[in-house]
Amino acid sequence: MTLVEVMITLSIFIVLAGMTLMAVREVIASWTIGERRRVLYEKASASVDLMADDIRQMITLEEPNATSQPLDVRAKMIGDIDSTTGLQRLMFVRAFEGGPERALTLNAGDGKVNETAFTPDKKVEGVKAGPAVATPDTADFTGQKIADFKALGGMAMIGYFLAIDPQTHERTLYRAVHAPVAGPLSTMMTPETAQVVASDVLYLGFDYWSQNTDSWKDQASDSKVKGPEKIWDSTRGIRPLNHFSLYRGTDSLNDPSDDVFPQMIKIIVTVDSPMPRCVNTKLSDDIGERDGEVGVESTKGFPDGGDDDSYILIDDEWLHYSKKTEYSFVIDKRAQRGTHAVGHSARASIRVGRTFRRIVYIPNWRSNYMSNEEYFARRAEQLNQSQNQNQNQNNGGNRKNNNNNNRRRRTDE
Repeated sequence: MTLVEVMITLSIFIVLAGMTLMAVREVIASWTIGERRRVLYEKASASVDLMADDIRQMITLEEPNATSQPLDVRAKMIGDIDSTTGLQRLMFVRAFEGGPERALTLNAGDGKVNETAFTPDKKVEGVKAGPAVATPDTADFTGQKIADFKALGGMAMIGYFLAIDPQTHERTLYRAVHAPVAGPLSTMMTPETAQVVASDVLYLGFDYWSQNTDSWKDQASDSKVKGPEKIWDSTRGIRPLNHFSLYRGTDSLNDPSDDVFPQMIKIIVTVDSPMPRCVNTKLSDDIGERDGEVGVESTKGFPDGGDDDSYILIDDEWLHYSKKTEYSFVIDKRAQRGTHAVGHSARASIRVGRTFRRIVYIPNWRSNYMSNEEYFARRAEQLNQSQNQNQNQNNGGNRKNNNNNNRRRRTDE
């Protein structure tokens, strides 16, 4: 073979090898994209399905006299803002499934006489130690100690929240469960007492369709069309949530007659694949709190921008961008999704994720159109009636005592 023939042969092999390499790279790239989408959809489906199932089983009204403490309203729904993360969280009470296999959970813990009551956690007058004591279930049966089997009353406290690692900025979705229902719902909202639903959940949000809502789209404060609620207080009386549009006052806190529950809840989650497989980039320079254009190493794989889901996450701040270039994002809104505008250092990670939404209908939703004037007038009338009833009972008791004293006096005489 001549030198020319060898060179031609090598050139052909190099071209064929290059074409093969390009084909393999395309296959790997397609597989990577497909695997990323699979992870996103599986994670979003599992998370949203779990939340939707819990929400549909929400208890909005308890059976009359279903608790030994009438002022302890257990059927609540609270949608507030986590003070540490600035993100929304949701807490409510749901029902267990029915059926004979749930007999223990459905047949006690409701303040009614129970033939299968168990040992209380402290001495209760008139109650013997051991099972088979016919006595009403009370708060003394807490279920927090060995041999103290507090039945759940068919209800459980449920909570969903997002926790952020302050060092790595990793975000994890948690589901908190607690039964029996007792105390404030917020006490269970800690990662130490909750279960992990999914990691790399970049955002969790809720919109609530109230009795005054006209559209799912956010509206200006002076608009005649009312958008969804961002927070919710079914009791209408929790003071820190006094900016809830249906807030009534502390007098309404333990009055279940005027409680309100949304007709629908929109679940919003932004999920991502684990680093570094996900679509991500890094800042090329430091940015301040008001920079309009953000320089990055590359925008490959990021959406073009300009729609409702065009958000990027830098550290713990969400930013909305109107468009992208090859090496920058044009930012039109800072401090989105409940975050605050802060400066960011070069090489800070930028993630985008994918946003999923689902609207869940609440079958037992409740509304209340009574004005505050009507409500407080009714409360005052009820209070007067209660005071008169107590006064009559006291008078009756005094007359009875007087009669007894008179009888004793005549007997002594």
